[in-house]
Amino acid sequence: MSILDKIAPRKGYKQRRLGTPLVSNVAKTLFYVGVPSFFLSVALVIFFDKGVELPNIPATRTDSEVLAMVHEYLKETDARTIDDYNILTNCWTEFGDAEFTVEYFSTTGIWRVNAYYRQVRYYWRVDDSTMTLTRDLWFKPKSRTIKC
Repeated sequence: MSILDKIAPRKGYKQRRLGTPLVSNVAKTLFYVGVPSFFLSVALVIFFDKGVELPNIPATRTDSEVLAMVHEYLKETDARTIDDYNILTNCWTEFGDAEFTVEYFSTTGIWRVNAYYRQVRYYWRVDDSTMTLTRDLWFKPKSRTIKC
């Protein structure tokens, strides 16, 4: 009770804390049951946690094959420019000089190819088994970007 006296001191008529005895008893019960159950659940997670082994999917393609596919996609794709939205440009003219980075994620079996264009990183994802290319649109910068 001394903890409750510090948190919510007794005030008013008959020195009741939270109004009715029902509300006070419910609050006390939740507090005295909730704190030990929290520490018990933390202890159970710490002591009985088993590691999960993720499957590794070996790559069937090389990074040069994946990069060539992204280059072909950029050569075939047209997009609006950042400076003037009415002008249509080819994506390869914008990304042709960029340095591309290729990474393979063995847990998902997907290649990620990225390149910078005007301080914004653009991502393309290539599925290793089907060789389907998708643009990665998870990052939405505030400034307008080119849609390649």
